[in-house]
Parts: sequence; structure tokens; C-alpha cells
Amino acid sequence: MQRRGTIFSALSIILVLMITGCAGGSSQQAIEPATNKHMEHQDATPVKSESAFPRTISHLSGETVIQEKPIKIATPYIAFVDYLAVLDEYPIAAQGVSTITANFPSLSKRVAEKNIIDLGMEVDLEKLLAVQPDVIIAAEDMRDQYEKLSQIAPTVILPQAGDWRETLQQIAAIIGKEKKAANVLAEFDRKSAAYKEQLGFRSQQSVMFVMYRGKEQFITWNDGRFDPFYDGLGLKRTEGVNENGQLSLESLAQLNPDHLFVINNWQAPIQGGVKEALKGSNVWNSLNAVKNNRVYELADPSLPGPMALAKIDGIEEIMKAMGKP
Repeated sequence: MQRRGTIFSALSIILVLMITGCAGGSSQQAIEPATNKHMEHQDATPVKSESAFPRTISHLSGETVIQEKPIKIATPYIAFVDYLAVLDEYPIAAQGVSTITANFPSLSKRVAEKNIIDLGMEVDLEKLLAVQPDVIIAAEDMRDQYEKLSQIAPTVILPQAGDWRETLQQIAAIIGKEKKAANVLAEFDRKSAAYKEQLGFRSQQSVMFVMYRGKEQFITWNDGRFDPFYDGLGLKRTEGVNENGQLSLESLAQLNPDHLFVINNWQAPIQGGVKEALKGSNVWNSLNAVKNNRVYELADPSLPGPMALAKIDGIEEIMKAMGKP
């Protein structure tokens, strides 16, 4: 795997590039039976039957034939562990298992006691070879290692931060769990619609998502990554939010949202939480959300990410926070 200068920079790339936006969609990959003529990515249709192996996967580095439904799955990309867990499929080996355990409570619960071999953040290719996977699902940060990975097992390269629904369907097609993915998405849409109706009494109250960096500085986003919440749950956006950047406490006070979700900064957690850290600030205490006890601190930092579990658990957290009058 390409060496990065520090673990911090590696995780910044892997876990959504918090400052620069990466929730926008990527080009869609096609999935087709091995006997079919190659289709253009945008015109691709999914395999009709989960038992249709062998199948050909078109991806960022070409095409890969998957001969049989894979049992031993490896992913040298930490975010894809999330998608596999949502599909109730756990890799035999993955990047960053210890990082997941230490920092991401929702996913950590899912992978607990699954005995996933940790490939490390700087992926150990010898460990990967030793597990003899049936398929490797990697991200574009390992595109330059595609030939090496393909010598270990059939390898598929997917975008690091594509649309979460698309990525879930792509991974499901690789491992033969299209029906599971369809059911997950249908249930997400069903719950979103139900929660939207229940949250109708909040429709005129503005909502904002931020991450606290310390020293009265926040990170904010306006690049579509929260659309499943704003659009799916009918939440009102806070007017004037700039796209992807730092936000001072004074600027936050000018935006003055009615509801404020503060996402845990896993790289620099705030001892005691943001409410405790800023309780002595007159500017903080002037916020509508603070005065009305509508500041919600979220322990799991994956909410801004493109991962499926972040969205699935996210609507539950929002409903829990905002559902009571």
C-alpha cells in the first residue's frame, strides 16, 4: 500500500476527508454475468440471480471475474468493513480493525468477536497473502497495487467515498448478496419515511451538523453528505452554511441553528464533551440550541462519512434526539 507520512493523514483520507468534501457520487461500476457482453458503466444492470457465478465485475482498474460466491473476503480499506457488516458479512482480514475498535462504537459492536485479522493501517501484504482470500475488495488508494493484489486473489477496486447506496450495491454484487442490500435499502427508506412523518412538527426548526476542533473552532459541511437526513427526514437546513470549512464559535452563533448535532472528533476528543468545554462562553450560551437544550453530542464519529452504517444508525440517532416534543 502506498505509504503515507502519518497515521493521521491515512485516516483523514480513509475516513471521509473531513475538511474536503467527498460525499459526492463516483462513476458507477457495472456488474454482469461472465458470459454477457461488456456494458457501459452508466447503463449497467445488476445480476438478476445471486447464484449467477461466475460473474464479471467492471471497476476502477478494469474487469475481474469472480468464479464462485466468495467465502473468505479481505478488504484493505477500513470503510468497506462497514458495508460488509451491514450486509451481515464479515471479512477474514481488513485494514484498521484496532482503529475501529478504539474509535467507532457502532461498527465496533458489529465486528466484536468476529476474529477479523487486522492488516494494520499501513496494510501488510504478507498478512493479506497468508489468509488466502477468495476475493479482495480494495479502494482506489491501492490502485497502484492492483497487480500485486490480483496475484493474491481476484481484486476489485472501488471509489474511496462514492455514494453510500451505490457502494453497498456494488459490494453486495461482488459477494452475491444483492437481495440483502435491496432489503437494507428498502428498510432504510421505510424508516426514513416513517420518521419524516413523526418529525413533521420540527419541519420549521433549523438543524446543523458540526464537529468540534477545540479552541472554539468547528468543522462544517454543505456538500450533500447529510442529504439522507435533511431530505429523507424532512429536516430544515440552516441557511448560510458554507461548504466544507472551519467555523468559529462567533460564526456559528450568527447561523444560530435551532438544533445542533456535535459529532465526536475521534482524532482529538474533547474531554467531558463540548457542552462542558464551552459552558462558560457567553457566545455559546447565546445559541438557540443551547438555550433550548437542543445540542446533541454524538459519540460515533462516522456520521459525516459515506458509509452505510453511518446513515442507518444516523437516522436512529436523529430520531432519538428530535422525536420528543
